[in-house]
Amino acid sequence: MSAMVTRELFGGAITMTLPSNLIDASFHFDSLAHDNSAISHSVQETQLIPNDRGDDTPSHTLLSGRQQVAKYNRTTADDIQVFMALYRVEGKNVDLVLTMNVPIASADGGAVSEAGISPAKHDFEVAASSLCIKDFGLFAS
Repeated sequence: MSAMVTRELFGGAITMTLPSNLIDASFHFDSLAHDNSAISHSVQETQLIPNDRGDDTPSHTLLSGRQQVAKYNRTTADDIQVFMALYRVEGKNVDLVLTMNVPIASADGGAVSEAGISPAKHDFEVAASSLCIKDFGLFAS
């Protein structure tokens, strides 16, 4: 059983006790949606993936979601499938985020078909599970 800690939400307006190893990837997804000026966004799935390789790279949380983003000053929004992996690097106060954007519907015709989502998700999961931090000195203390 994980140690429990009190987490502050909404700037401390709400608190709750959660397992210390719980990572909320939706915060980073919301930040990405903001940075993309997304018209809408939704989280479809989150999943904790343990690192069972025996190295010190932290386990990660996988998130998949969708964003509607009007790119390149277009008036029509593209439908984007987003895959995200979040690694909480304890002791360094760092969240390492890996993302892949897959256009599902695009005004310029550069979209992947619905059938193309599954192979893209698989490729992302392989990449996310293979990420290995070799030198933690990369992150400032």
